[in-house]
Amino acid sequence: MGINFSEFIVLLCLVYLLKEPAAEQVKSRMGLPSLEATFETLVDAFVFLDKNKDGYVSKNEMVQAINETTAGERSSGRIAMKRFEEMDWDKNGTVTFKEFLFAFTRWVGIDDIEEDDG
Repeated sequence: MGINFSEFIVLLCLVYLLKEPAAEQVKSRMGLPSLEATFETLVDAFVFLDKNKDGYVSKNEMVQAINETTAGERSSGRIAMKRFEEMDWDKNGTVTFKEFLFAFTRWVGIDDIEEDDG
């Protein structure tokens, strides 16, 4: 029994989010600024999508966010729905941060890397 790479990424991100401020010095000594920047970017992206700041992304919020970034493109609504469906793994109409992270790992091909190593 264990965890797969996608679950490991989620765990790392959660540990980063819950870190104590005193860990800053240890983190910088360990050479993790690029990891910190990656996690900050992921959190910022989720916060950007979560327009009402309730901790979940709805379809309407997804469409609103995509429309903000792709102003004037006719296919933006279709793109938003496709991305939302890819993120809403449990199909309950909302996306949690965990679902967002899992979808992100798929988008950047981490699952493909893991399968190649197996």
